[in-house]
Amino acid sequence: MPKYAVVVCPDCRNPFIIEPGAKTVSCRSCNKRHEAAKLRVFLATDDFRQAQAMRGSINAHICGDPGFDGSHGMGLDNETGQRIDGQRFREDKAKVDEKMREEAKQTRARGQTATLTETFEEMAARGDVDVEEYWTRVSRSGITRKKFDEWVDKMIQTGVAYSPAHGRLRKG
Repeated sequence: MPKYAVVVCPDCRNPFIIEPGAKTVSCRSCNKRHEAAKLRVFLATDDFRQAQAMRGSINAHICGDPGFDGSHGMGLDNETGQRIDGQRFREDKAKVDEKMREEAKQTRARGQTATLTETFEEMAARGDVDVEEYWTRVSRSGITRKKFDEWVDKMIQTGVAYSPAHGRLRKG
């Protein structure tokens, strides 16, 4: 049995490397759990560098760069089969890394918005929401105080909530 397998999360399309044999795995990007047996395996190998190259190739494909392909091995051009010079490989890798950072940032932002919304809805179902209690609950998710304050202002401005008293919110 190979030591490594490259799979893609069906939810966020993030490719990642797993060790075959586990019943479930978590996506490194969206943290969703999946049954390992149901994930499509793009490559199974004993060579970790080859698994990394395949993961990079899949990311490059997602980014729309067909010139980078690690499926034949680290640093080989898909069309010519010739070794890619170090500069081109670093440029391709930089594109992939930037795209992954951008997608991770968007995923985090969507996750933070969902956390803010769901927590407010849950707390508002019981009546008035204490702003400090609301902040305490959402701050555990890595949301900054600045983002939280902007969120509260936005809720008040759009009429989603209003403030019947200082430090309290009520669903609008």
